[in-house]
Amino acid sequence: MAVTTVTLCAMALTVAVLAATALLEGVLTDRIDDQLHGAAEIADGHGIADVPPDESRDRGPYSSAPGMPDVPRVYVYDADGEFVHAAGDGEEADFAALTGLGDLSVHAAEAVPYTVEDTDGNNWRILVRRSDDGGFVALALSAEHVEAATENLLLIGGGVSLGVLALLAVCALWVVGIGLRPLDRMEATATQIAGGRLEERVADADPHTETGRLGLALNTMLARIQAALDDRAASEERLRQFLADASHELRTPLTSITGFAQLYQRGGAPPGPVLDEAIGRIEAESQRMRMLLEDLMLLAAIDEQRPSKRGPVDLLGICADVIGDAHLRERDRFISLEPLHGGSEDLLEAVAIVGDEPRLRQVVTNLVTNALRHTPADARIAVRLGRGSSTGPPCLAQVGAVPTLPCAVVEVADTGPGIGAEHAEAVFERLVRLDPGRARTAAADEGGSGLGLSIVAAIVTSHGGCVRLSATPGGGATFRVLLPEK
Repeated sequence: MAVTTVTLCAMALTVAVLAATALLEGVLTDRIDDQLHGAAEIADGHGIADVPPDESRDRGPYSSAPGMPDVPRVYVYDADGEFVHAAGDGEEADFAALTGLGDLSVHAAEAVPYTVEDTDGNNWRILVRRSDDGGFVALALSAEHVEAATENLLLIGGGVSLGVLALLAVCALWVVGIGLRPLDRMEATATQIAGGRLEERVADADPHTETGRLGLALNTMLARIQAALDDRAASEERLRQFLADASHELRTPLTSITGFAQLYQRGGAPPGPVLDEAIGRIEAESQRMRMLLEDLMLLAAIDEQRPSKRGPVDLLGICADVIGDAHLRERDRFISLEPLHGGSEDLLEAVAIVGDEPRLRQVVTNLVTNALRHTPADARIAVRLGRGSSTGPPCLAQVGAVPTLPCAVVEVADTGPGIGAEHAEAVFERLVRLDPGRARTAAADEGGSGLGLSIVAAIVTSHGGCVRLSATPGGGATFRVLLPEK
């Protein structure tokens, strides 16, 4: 950039000096020409043929040109263009002869001054006029001062230009150096980032300068890269934790199955009640392992966003079926189906949305099963259905964004012990149990896999909805699912 600037300035100064020199030369030459024309007019008034011989100091009418700074020399030629004599300003009249005069008759007719050289190599401006005797008179003024003036201007202009260019080069390098300092700092920052210090940022981020905007763009890019790396690290950490939890969950039933199988192989379980219990435990743990693997496969499918078959879904029918199945398993439990906004069961209305029917059925099933599993036998469970908004009890935890209204709402509320605010954020995480000792060695139907609510959250968010956890007024937990109708 500095080289380009200096080069352009050098070209501009060169053109300026040459133009000034040409202008000065033209002005000085015009002055000489004006003097020649003035002398010729005076001579015409006194008779142009009255020119004394070359030894005379008196040049007749040419010596009486008042106010003339330079008195021209007079060269007289005959009609054939042969030199006759010359007259000067009091000097010896043996002037150097003029050369390159050309056709004097043509120049006399044109009456325009032109430049010739003498035998000494000096330039002269001459104006040729016809004399009364048919010959020619050439009035000549020296052009040496024109050459001297133009040469001096070239020398002065060249020297000044070189000085200006040198100063400009120094200033350009200084300015460019200042402009490149932010880039040097960016380079140093980039080197630190390449060395692993991803938290470093470019200090020059002024949006009003080009380098500042570049720094701002780099900082934005670095922030996104840092966020992506943090997300990847968090995802890897969640994956490691998930695999560790899954391994732990699978280890428990596998240990039970292996233990009872070894007991049978060693003859410790002869036919009878002991063997029947061992076979029952093996079957129960196998079922628990199968349930865990199915849940893991379902979560993997949802995470991969595999396409599912979607169509009209009757949420009222799903809720009724799930409650009916729950009554068959838990005949002594109180489970009701109610309108969302209160009233008797007769006020229930059909709510239909577009979605994956089997997965939405699993959402309601998991919520009801979770309520049955974690509440005492005398707790009441209410499944509410309707259309509405996210308004309700204060939210303790939420997964997903609230869909555009109107939306379908499925609410499962219980009057059990509820969930403490300190545990609310963890209820939708995978393989999380708020009661660590629950059903670790019990039958499969007494304890869950720790994936039920995380499956609910994954299915609901894949349908563009959200699930919220709130405290039931009077005690208990309420899970509210909001789903877009379309």
